[in-house]
Amino acid sequence: MAAASRGGPGGPAKALELLRTLPRVNLGNLQPNPENKRKTKCKRGRHGGNKCGRGNKGYARGGNRPRLGFEGGQTPFYLAIPKYGYNEGHSLRRQYHPLSLRRLQYLIDLGRLDPTQPIDLTQLTNSRGVTIQPLKRDYGVQLVEEGADIFSAKVNIEVQMASELVVAVIEKNGGIITTAFYDQRSLDIVCKPVPFFLRGQPIPKRMLPPEDLVRYYTDPKNRWVVNMSEKKILKPVDERLLKYYSS
Repeated sequence: MAAASRGGPGGPAKALELLRTLPRVNLGNLQPNPENKRKTKCKRGRHGGNKCGRGNKGYARGGNRPRLGFEGGQTPFYLAIPKYGYNEGHSLRRQYHPLSLRRLQYLIDLGRLDPTQPIDLTQLTNSRGVTIQPLKRDYGVQLVEEGADIFSAKVNIEVQMASELVVAVIEKNGGIITTAFYDQRSLDIVCKPVPFFLRGQPIPKRMLPPEDLVRYYTDPKNRWVVNMSEKKILKPVDERLLKYYSS
């Protein structure tokens, strides 16, 4: 009976083996058993007697706490401070649609773009390669280097932004790349030339780049065209539109 009360014949040995593997008892690992910890119930009215550890009146006592950031009805801090810095001038930031070399090669392989003719925004928009919306701060196309390892076409293309790797890939294949800045009015005309020519208005003079883009467009590595007379410019095929084309 004494052996059975101790948990069998091997009870003391198992207990000693368990004590050797367990960590030493200290103040850092003392905790009550989970099943013995009872949650104090918040008593109400005459049945509670006292405040049950919840203090006096307020949100904490009733259990209906406000949302994070609520300051009791006054203007919160995140609305009272001035707004500047990160979003300053967000309505004036220029956007350039990315056009990868992979996408450009795909349009050429499909026959939407003719590599023997100069390619500009008019050809890119007509081929559904990009969608330009000048009223939504779009300022043209940025040619990115995705697909530089498979691009093999010889093209004469004009874009608004291009990296150094893109310039190297196109010129390696014997092509020509130039960067040009278009203001919103000129960009709208380039993307939709036929409706503009049918209105019979004179072609407006294209504006110079803004101050923050002058350094980019005057850098020779970005292939900006200084003398526009040396560049081949596409003219409309319709004879009715030629009299409006003064360049």
